[in-house]
Amino acid sequence: MSPFSLRLVVNALRAFSGAPALSFSATAGSCLAIVNDRAECLSVVADMLVGQTSVHAGRIEVDGTDITALPAGRRPCVLAGWRDPLFTHMSVQANLAFALRARGAGTQAVAARVRAVLALLGLDGLENASPLSLTREQALRVMIGRVLVLDPAVLVLEDPFTSLPPVSRVAMRRLVGRLVQARGLCVVLLTREREDALLLGDTIAYMSGMEIVQTGTALDLFDRPACDRVATGFGHANSLTVRVASIDDDVARAHLPGGLPVEAMAAPDVAADQLATLCIRPDRIAVIFPTRPGMAVSADPDEPPLLEATLTDLRQMGDHVLLRFRLANGEELLARRPPAPGLQRVKPGQTAMLAWQPAQAIAFPFRGEMG
Repeated sequence: MSPFSLRLVVNALRAFSGAPALSFSATAGSCLAIVNDRAECLSVVADMLVGQTSVHAGRIEVDGTDITALPAGRRPCVLAGWRDPLFTHMSVQANLAFALRARGAGTQAVAARVRAVLALLGLDGLENASPLSLTREQALRVMIGRVLVLDPAVLVLEDPFTSLPPVSRVAMRRLVGRLVQARGLCVVLLTREREDALLLGDTIAYMSGMEIVQTGTALDLFDRPACDRVATGFGHANSLTVRVASIDDDVARAHLPGGLPVEAMAAPDVAADQLATLCIRPDRIAVIFPTRPGMAVSADPDEPPLLEATLTDLRQMGDHVLLRFRLANGEELLARRPPAPGLQRVKPGQTAMLAWQPAQAIAFPFRGEMG
């Protein structure tokens, strides 16, 4: 099979009557990252993929074969995650061998396969260790190894890096990345962490509740979000409710409560004299700390409007500075700027001017007014 062939195809899968239909696909030698901040929703997706729960409707195919009705033990999709802990009364080696022995594999075949997986996952020397003596990183490696011994077509990882210390998170992300590339694995990574998806996902699907609202590359989700839920949930954009005054050449000219002018690109279905949700990422906001008053409105109509704001908080985050502002109407905005000597002299309470180019923001239909 070509490493770019479709391996997993999920079509209109529904967990229950009335649930949104889930459709996505993944190729061999790639990672599909599904991001959702609700762990229970990720668990439902995982259980449907591996057969731990039945589906209400839809179809799951692996390598062109419909596996929707197959029980968990016979599916080519396997799951590794913290909901399925190791057998604490067995050694690491026995945990790895368990599934193979349950399927009737011979002693020599089991031993050879276990040795290979131990080496692959960096577990040499831990064959006889008790799971209770392992670090969380080592335990996760064994959990993954316990299903890799079956040589699955699709590996489903459910929030695998949860509660790992930072160094272990980095190491395990690298390990999963190597498994995808070196073994041509098809991995479905279910995660609450955007960073996991960015570092491992060849394709990213962003979920809101049980609905996949957008699938694409990281660039798609960052720069071309399908709706305000993607812009705020995945892109961490600021969200402002505005009233659209006019739309010219796809640019929406709008006003915040209190009459403050703003501009953004208009998404489809945004119309004049209606409410909209304006989304602007913190790193797209220009910040000016003026040395003189009277700069609240730009004199040049071709320049983006300037918003007067008060700095309420400033945090050094290492590779960037996070600034929190309060606008004159009481709304708050976050801005993200590179570290600069000038910012070291800035203190909460100072007045600033905020601006952005229209192309850097998007106005979406206001969902509160949508039928």
